[in-house]
Amino acid sequence: MTKFCYRSAYARLSLWAVLATALAPRVVADGSVSVPLDYFTFLPPAVGGSYTDAAFGTSIKRISNALGTADAAGSGNLTFITGEYSTMSPFNDDNSRILIGHQSYFTIYDASGNFQKNLPFELHASSEPRWSRSDANLIYYVHGNQLKQYNLATDAMSVVHTFSEYSFITGKGESDICFDGNHFVFAGDGRFVFVYEIGADSKGPVFDTAGRGFDSLYITPNDNVSITWLQTGTSRYSGIELFNRNMVFQRQLTTSGGHMDYTRDLNGDEVLIWTNANDSHPICDNAITKVRLSDGQQTCLL
Repeated sequence: MTKFCYRSAYARLSLWAVLATALAPRVVADGSVSVPLDYFTFLPPAVGGSYTDAAFGTSIKRISNALGTADAAGSGNLTFITGEYSTMSPFNDDNSRILIGHQSYFTIYDASGNFQKNLPFELHASSEPRWSRSDANLIYYVHGNQLKQYNLATDAMSVVHTFSEYSFITGKGESDICFDGNHFVFAGDGRFVFVYEIGADSKGPVFDTAGRGFDSLYITPNDNVSITWLQTGTSRYSGIELFNRNMVFQRQLTTSGGHMDYTRDLNGDEVLIWTNANDSHPICDNAITKVRLSDGQQTCLL
């Protein structure tokens, strides 16, 4: 199992890969909060070096050093190396490669954390690259009003679909490809929200946000869509609202935005995991909260 581990003091300087071997997995599931014992004094090993995390007993390997890495798209060295965004997996379908941002462009590392190559600069910081869930060599990305794909094995770039009715499309930076690997949610011209199905090459019904400010779009495990509005409160177009894949409004999930992601509960229910720090009437203060999509019921997790 391969995961990322970040210490914020170093997050803009280096990227870390946590390699927990199948022979000796270490899991802490006691419900308590574990904090770094040396948060302000820890010094990382050199690239390629490893250490054992004192709180979890997990082996951590350092795979990058931004300040010692030349900027292939500019001059001098990089100032940060990081994953694209926390709500999408940096690992491809078979966990053999890692997609990593070198400041303004993207690179590929192997599963052991070794640098392999830079990607074409058309895949840049605003192109929202997402791994295919069925082809370990394929990356989808946006380019103007096009959804495109890049094949690592052949270096070929091709157009999946051109949305000629818009000047540009965007997933607003946070949305991932759907769990089934066949759907994206996009906003045409940053306003007209729709679901695109890759296999059928079809665009679903469009919801016009009508100039109302929104922060993010997400597609859920069952291909539903949420919009996080800038406005807070209990009225329409506030907080986080849920729509079905045909962009028909279903219900309000929360009264405000926050750091979040979607998954399935143990029983298969679609749930939102949400930080409720901006909620004016929280069920528990400054909490990680589970929101069931079917009815909006909230459960305090931490």
